[in-house]
Amino acid sequence: MSPSIKHNTSNPEELRAEYWYERGMEAEVAGDNELALRHYGHATRLIYRFDPARQRCLALATQYKAAAAQAHEAGDVTATRDWLVRAVELDTEDGEGRQRLQALIRAEGARDLTAQCMTFYNPGRARAVYSEAILRVLEYVMLSGVVGEILEFGVLGGWTSRLFSETMRDLGMLSDIHLFDSFDGLPEYTSSVDRDSFEIAGRNIWRKRMRFSDDFVAELGESIDQHIYRRLSTVIRPERIHMHRGFYAQTLQSPPAIKAAVVHIDCDLYQSTKEVLDSLFKNDILQDGCVLMFDDWNCNKANPYYGERRAFREFLENQDIFESSEFFSYGMNCAAFFLHDRRTAQEAFSAIETSLP
Repeated sequence: MSPSIKHNTSNPEELRAEYWYERGMEAEVAGDNELALRHYGHATRLIYRFDPARQRCLALATQYKAAAAQAHEAGDVTATRDWLVRAVELDTEDGEGRQRLQALIRAEGARDLTAQCMTFYNPGRARAVYSEAILRVLEYVMLSGVVGEILEFGVLGGWTSRLFSETMRDLGMLSDIHLFDSFDGLPEYTSSVDRDSFEIAGRNIWRKRMRFSDDFVAELGESIDQHIYRRLSTVIRPERIHMHRGFYAQTLQSPPAIKAAVVHIDCDLYQSTKEVLDSLFKNDILQDGCVLMFDDWNCNKANPYYGERRAFREFLENQDIFESSEFFSYGMNCAAFFLHDRRTAQEAFSAIETSLP
């Protein structure tokens, strides 16, 4: 998988969409289409649908459609599907390409965990709620120029990962998605906050610790993370999908050097949420304007002394860089928040004061 682009925010040139478009053209001339797409994607995240970059994406989509046609003529179904995935994510209005791609996927008849909602009483209701919430958040980061990646903590079978991937594709958003999960259930309850909580000490709702059984995995024929990666690769190109398998205490010791546009936290536990927030802060992954989505915000009867609510409150209290404001609530259990960098505001006010006579 290709690494995400690192950029130096102290260089004002890197805040210009034209800069990234020009870097993309250089990469394309050099024959590195993957790097070119990362640069074009950066340009279109700074300015939504920045036309010069968008036109190059459409040109590459045409090339990929031609490659899909050649693969089809050669009888290579897998290559046909993979080229169509690349074409459709770059040409979001290619209805014919979408239909051909979906026909190939249906013909495979393969099981797809990412298409199954496993934790909500009504899958149709869940899709309506989560699809709208994810669309609202991604529209915001796209139109507001919050350039970064999508991070999800707590993946289970990949259902919300798929919703993120589909919505990014439909918006023409070329960010990467990073999926963090043990893929082996919840960790031991090391914190007394969790052990004494209503969900654990009271209802004990996670008796099986959100773990797929060995028999289930054996029947699936591949590990859960491999399955999710393979199925999401039929939505967006695989180079954009990054799987981080392991408990957060391990995988977050050396997290990727990226900036977050959206962080989806479906950790269930106080301890896990605390580990995520502290690590993202320590490793400078959070940024001004990014959105934190909490999937279990109202667990424990919405009591602020437990779960994600307590972990977020303590995070805000224990550092002096970020504060937050609520974006919106969704469904019966979830809430999204903006992060604001105090330093950005202070620097802006300082600049204004300096310029005054």
